[in-house]
Amino acid sequence: MSRVDLELTDGVAVVTTVNPPAELFDEAQIAGLRDAVRKATADGARAMVIKSDAPLFSGGADVSLFHGKSQQDGLGMLTDGMALIAELEDAPFPIIAAVNGFCFAAGLELALACDFIFAADDTVFSQVEAMIGATTFLGGAYRLAERCGPAIAREIVYTADRYSAEQFAQWRIVNRVVPTADLHKTAVKVAKKIARGPSMAHAQTKSIIRHALTHNSRSADRLVLDEATSLYETRDMQHAVGLLLEQGARDFIQNHREVVFEGR
Repeated sequence: MSRVDLELTDGVAVVTTVNPPAELFDEAQIAGLRDAVRKATADGARAMVIKSDAPLFSGGADVSLFHGKSQQDGLGMLTDGMALIAELEDAPFPIIAAVNGFCFAAGLELALACDFIFAADDTVFSQVEAMIGATTFLGGAYRLAERCGPAIAREIVYTADRYSAEQFAQWRIVNRVVPTADLHKTAVKVAKKIARGPSMAHAQTKSIIRHALTHNSRSADRLVLDEATSLYETRDMQHAVGLLLEQGARDFIQNHREVVFEGR
């Protein structure tokens, strides 16, 4: 049965997608992931990890959903999928996709909507949509281009070839390649480090980067002035600045793990 599980620990929302045996991306996965983002936000999560406990992250979309469907049918299905992508990109906390095994098509598009991609060393990536006469219906082509540039993105999508985790890391699509046995532990460890940090500053950073990618750097400059300056009035920034001035740079850096960011 297709479902999405959510567990919140130490400020980290750990989301596990479940749809055996091929871990296909379907309507239940979309609904479950959207619900997980909303619940994590309401519960005050400060970071998120999306993973699969199966031997593969995702075999892509359930193509039976496409068979015999009209353009209008497709519009209805993809509207919910695009809403999920937007909610991941707009979530008020960083998100790590921890992928393994096959990461195909819609599964890769899901990962591309996250802030980081950590890949097990056995991961095989592919945007296979061209094999069935389709394009990347959840934005894979242009989100790949954001990370690796348009020329490589075109190659990945046009050829529908398979690529290793190391190749995707060389193209700067993947942040880290780790041993399969260490994947989830590594992702959660990094997420916990982020969660201990200044959550309000992280939310601003995420918003600024997304705005710059959507618009341009000059427009993002305006957003910094209009929105990010609100950080000056947060307890977290003023507390940390006060500690830095009190302790000096060397002691502040050495003892930084003791700094408590309360998210206000």
